[in-house]
Amino acid sequence: MKITLSFKIFVSAVILVCSVTTTVWSYSFDMKAYCRSVADAVGGSYQIEQGCLTNEKTAKSNLQRMHIERRIENYCVGVANAVGGSYQIMYGCVQNEMRAKKEMGN
Repeated sequence: MKITLSFKIFVSAVILVCSVTTTVWSYSFDMKAYCRSVADAVGGSYQIEQGCLTNEKTAKSNLQRMHIERRIENYCVGVANAVGGSYQIMYGCVQNEMRAKKEMGN
């Protein structure tokens, strides 16, 4: 049976996506616990907690689609953990680090 070129490209793309995904998921944050702590810090607001959860889910989804260099990932995981484990903080950190790297010509 002949394997077509398009099938080979498809398989290569799947392997690439899987490798990027596994790179991204060397960390995990507890969104519910983080957002509860944020809400509790301002008096226990359900509105704040709900908004936080929405933003955490969006940030997590955005991070899943990114290829993040190991050096940036390690640094930003530390930053995110320093505030209690937040995908929002992680995503903002990654964006800022990637921009700084690009501006430096690296």
